[in-house]
Amino acid sequence: GLLLPMNLPRVVPLISRALVLDVRRGAVSTGSHVRDAACYVCWAFARAYAAAVMEPYVKTLARGLLTLTVFDREINIRRAASAAFQENVGRQGSFPHGIDIVTLADYFTVGNRANAFLTIAPQVANHDAYRAGLTDHLITRQLRHWDRAVRTLASQALRLLAPLDALRAVEHCLPIL
Repeated sequence: GLLLPMNLPRVVPLISRALVLDVRRGAVSTGSHVRDAACYVCWAFARAYAAAVMEPYVKTLARGLLTLTVFDREINIRRAASAAFQENVGRQGSFPHGIDIVTLADYFTVGNRANAFLTIAPQVANHDAYRAGLTDHLITRQLRHWDRAVRTLASQALRLLAPLDALRAVEHCLPIL
């Protein structure tokens, strides 16, 4: 392959950053193409590397992909992230609560943005492994998003996620807000 396993420690952090890139240029975002490409790379990782090679990066990639699956503005990104998550669950087998989440957040259910934010995200957040990452993304990214509709959905989603870990919401989330 073009990307040897010894280079993954340098590449995975870059992919993680690419998964959340969202730069506003006028009335549109230019980051969606980068996020889409990052999802494709995550999908390709599942196919190219053995589970033992990817094990140190599973937690990071799973959180990043799930965040996009439920909270991205663009339908094609939510679906690409869902597909990459599903491919990793199937091939790597070590994504936390993988099968449960794949059945919740499939290609069709993430197609509707409000459904992804308000129905699927709270169900995914029932799994401790993802709750903090989802709430942190809402607070640091989506509540400050350039699109008003995304900010509104993010605030509604945070209202649904906060009771799942009330202590963290009070001690960690409120001071940031």
